[in-house]
Amino acid sequence: MEFDLIIRNGTIVDGSGAPRFHGDVAIKDGRISALIDPADAAQSTAAKTIDATDRIIAPGFIDLHSHSDWVVPIPEHARTLRPFLMQGVTTLVGGNCGFSVAPIRRERVSMLNQSGRLCADREFEWEWDDVAGYGAHLKRQGIALNVAHLAGHGSIRLSVMGASNADPSDLQLREMQAMVGRAMADGALGLSCGLGYFPGMIAKPAELTALARVAGEAGGIFTSHLRAYSTRSLFFDSREPHNILAIREMAEVARTAGVPLQASHMIFVGRRTWSVADETLAEIDRLRNDGVDIAFDTFPYTCGNTTIRIIFPSWSQTGLEELLDSTDGWARLRAGFAPLAPFIAESIQLMWAVKPELQYLEGKYFGQIAEALGVDPIDAYLTIARESGTRGRVLIHLYSGDDNDEHALRAAMSHPLNLFEMDTILTSTGHHNPASYGTYPRILGHYVRELGLLTLEAAVHKATGMAAERMRLKDRGLIKAGCAADIVIFDPATIACGANADVPTLEPVGIDHVLVNGSAVVKDARWCGDGILAGQWLARG
Repeated sequence: MEFDLIIRNGTIVDGSGAPRFHGDVAIKDGRISALIDPADAAQSTAAKTIDATDRIIAPGFIDLHSHSDWVVPIPEHARTLRPFLMQGVTTLVGGNCGFSVAPIRRERVSMLNQSGRLCADREFEWEWDDVAGYGAHLKRQGIALNVAHLAGHGSIRLSVMGASNADPSDLQLREMQAMVGRAMADGALGLSCGLGYFPGMIAKPAELTALARVAGEAGGIFTSHLRAYSTRSLFFDSREPHNILAIREMAEVARTAGVPLQASHMIFVGRRTWSVADETLAEIDRLRNDGVDIAFDTFPYTCGNTTIRIIFPSWSQTGLEELLDSTDGWARLRAGFAPLAPFIAESIQLMWAVKPELQYLEGKYFGQIAEALGVDPIDAYLTIARESGTRGRVLIHLYSGDDNDEHALRAAMSHPLNLFEMDTILTSTGHHNPASYGTYPRILGHYVRELGLLTLEAAVHKATGMAAERMRLKDRGLIKAGCAADIVIFDPATIACGANADVPTLEPVGIDHVLVNGSAVVKDARWCGDGILAGQWLARG
């Protein structure tokens, strides 16, 4: 049989977790047509070949926690998202943390633009109101990598209830349920929520259960940015670790709703929380053994990007701009931040200041910003929040460890219920999150080859086949006949990425080829994807 492409002489790590094996991979019409035993290689021909001697042939990596659904609707998204493809990501799952671009109500577009401005590269024309319309827009426009989608609770609630902080009425709840149901019928993978952000932070378990049940009945998943990732928070009044209480809260929602739970970006925020990592993971095991279909995901860095609003209390989220503009509001916020002063100064880094005249402060920690502005760290934080219109983006450190102690991070990464993801907000502006450039090369180079934390097969499984199965993605995540030809070819002896919080844009090494549905976007370790929009819209399998 004549194929379009044969990848010869490689070692296949197929994404299933099974041991590696030698073989050739034959591709035709964008799909894997056959796996060929080396003894039979001479009998197969192709228009093109790739020599993968001493290289690993693996499925393209699946970022199951992405916010780039706010970027892919713009025509030039490929230029912005190129770092994803350069590190081997061929599929992203958008709509996480409750903020999704669909389903929505167009009369709320102004409010939705405000809620999504953290993730968006720029405002775009809303040519859709449902998931099917969003998918149709991407198909018409073309996309650089595969895109699947979660319906966001926050966007749905804002669409139905606006900025109200009340419990939904029976009518409003039915309207939200109908939006979830339509999204599932349109192929959404499930429902996401973000309980650290407005309006998710004010949603009670009964509301979340009612919506998650709709997703579960359609065969979908429920993902959650939990209400707390530290031992203490503003959300619970208890001496028990609040992050564990947050896991139990969402596990009970999932159990009652009859839906699988994916706990998003499992991090342990602050040094006091690192010590409860083992206890937290044991609680997840207990819940799993008790019948809750629970798993979680992590990224391989001790910092993560988020909005500058993240540490503001829930009472201030509505009308925060007005509070920052008033003397009394400033004083009240400042008093509440007093215990956080050392953390703000040493552990929060400004990524995007919004205003061009403040661009010189991007990449600096707030202790450094305080010195530059001649104020203390709290006033520096409040100032940037105000001057950015509360749109600023920050990189918070001390997530699950630091340079000297990564026990919590490594325990989470190596746990059998953990999957890998990036959770990056990648736009064309500001100081970047190193995860946008190096997540999967860092896992395979540093944690697999150098530290031996995981086997290569296990790490690839978490990034591909396990992710595809968890997120209901059909024919993805495996090197298997009939599956899509999303493929990464890399050198296991050299794959790595040195990107870090101070120098975040270093490109990875050791990745020779990346194919999206059989089309090359990286060839011989060089970008060749300009103008190539080979991605597909992926509905729930």
